[in-house]
Amino acid sequence: MPVIARDIMSAPVRTLRPEQSLAEARDQLTRHGHGAMPVVESSSGQLVGIISRRDLDVALHHGFAAAPVRNFMTATVLSVGPAAPLAEIEQLMVIYDIGRVPVVVEGKPIGIITRTDLIRQHYQERTSSLPLFRSVDERLERQLSPRAREALLQVSKSADALGLVAYLVGGAVRDLLLDRTSEDLDVVVEGRTGEAGVAVQLARRIAEEDITVRFEAFEKYQTASLSWPDGFVLDLATARTEFYPRPGANPEVESASIRLDLYRRDFTINALAICLNGPRAWQLIDFFGGAIDLSNRLVRVLHPNSFIEDPTRIFRAVRFALKLGFTIAPQTETFIVRSVSGGLHDLYGGERLRTELLYLLAAPFWLEALLCLDRLQALRCIHPQLHLDNRLRSGLEWLSGISLPLKVPAAQLRLERLLLAVGPEAAWKLPLDGAARQRIEKVRSLCPELPRWADRSAPALHRQLADWSPEAVLLLASLEEEPQREHLLLYLGLREQPRLLNGKDLKELGFKAGPTFRAILEAAFAAQLAGTLQTREEAIDWVRERYL
Repeated sequence: MPVIARDIMSAPVRTLRPEQSLAEARDQLTRHGHGAMPVVESSSGQLVGIISRRDLDVALHHGFAAAPVRNFMTATVLSVGPAAPLAEIEQLMVIYDIGRVPVVVEGKPIGIITRTDLIRQHYQERTSSLPLFRSVDERLERQLSPRAREALLQVSKSADALGLVAYLVGGAVRDLLLDRTSEDLDVVVEGRTGEAGVAVQLARRIAEEDITVRFEAFEKYQTASLSWPDGFVLDLATARTEFYPRPGANPEVESASIRLDLYRRDFTINALAICLNGPRAWQLIDFFGGAIDLSNRLVRVLHPNSFIEDPTRIFRAVRFALKLGFTIAPQTETFIVRSVSGGLHDLYGGERLRTELLYLLAAPFWLEALLCLDRLQALRCIHPQLHLDNRLRSGLEWLSGISLPLKVPAAQLRLERLLLAVGPEAAWKLPLDGAARQRIEKVRSLCPELPRWADRSAPALHRQLADWSPEAVLLLASLEEEPQREHLLLYLGLREQPRLLNGKDLKELGFKAGPTFRAILEAAFAAQLAGTLQTREEAIDWVRERYL
């Protein structure tokens, strides 16, 4: 089936109104990254013109910021219908030297096609015969479970019935092309005219056709989830685009085309899709060269401002590179250094950064990740003065070599050790639970006193640290030099041994419950730590001699 305008247009169309000011028009073009926008009447939605960024810039340069768009728009607009062949669209662009053609139905724009859309379509047609693109069917058959393939077929049939287009996107596609098994499937649903909520519409249709499927909708986010009785889960999202009002802020989301949906993703290798139905069913969709970057084993961002908009992508770039055995593209490294060098993300903090840090610190390549982030000067996103110097590295490696059973994950302890390497305010820039904050504050308050501790015996340490958790003691030890660490580690090991005496023993000796109970038990345990007491009988005799 030949490709027509509807298949490659971007939708929904971002439009302006004739009465809007040029200053407002410039803001809209900047927000959406467009070179031009159609102008439509507010009441009827009829296309009445188009205005380009170039025309705007000239008018603004001459001081017409408050003037209405209608005074500077091009009123004669060449357009096509949704069934127009690509040859007709190309002819319009070449003959009339225009960069974009609106797609209209009854005078109302439902989409727009740019020169870039045409070039990408031709590229797609040329590369579809390459082995990587041609083998999509085989890879799906070989690497997905029968259950996953059956679910995708259900999606395909239902999307066809509703006139929607569904795509398998993201990490699952990347892993398929890398011959890695992936059952974590995400589907993006595109409406023919970019309407909102189509993912919920499709998921509901699938659930209606198969009563065994559990359907859950999230209307606010235009997403849905399908759960089958065997535990298989499929997440569906409406194709959308994002705008970041300021660096590091949560994005504002609007429904969009699949191309814009993929463009908002972090790296080209994660901006791949497989079309599940329609004219391009079971074809690989690659608008941004992600397949080539997979072949070259590169992690590359889609645009220069990617790290400015979302600094957590810096940490994901490092994680993906180390996890997949890839290299961060040189230009992408330059973008990272540029985005952090001016201090834009200093003390950025937030839940998303904490999550990415814990992902990195839990990975087997956590040290390589920190070294890479330090080389890129990106640790300053945690704190401007944070660097992986020899002392910090030594403390982190020592912590990671401890084999004691702990209640706190190793990644969390590594994160707390990083925060202890800088000023106290850093601990409060990341959302930490109460226990973590208490550990950091305890260690930070006691650390200055450590050099003055002449007696490092187990009983002496116990007098200072009896109420400390093992994790807090280990963090304290990681701040010390090698010989002193071992004293604390030895104490911690001795402290974990079963106590020779308990409260029941004291009651049998005739003591009444009260404040002296704890003092006697702690004194007996201190003697046990020193090696003076080794059996229960010795401990009972010891208490009789001293307290009865």
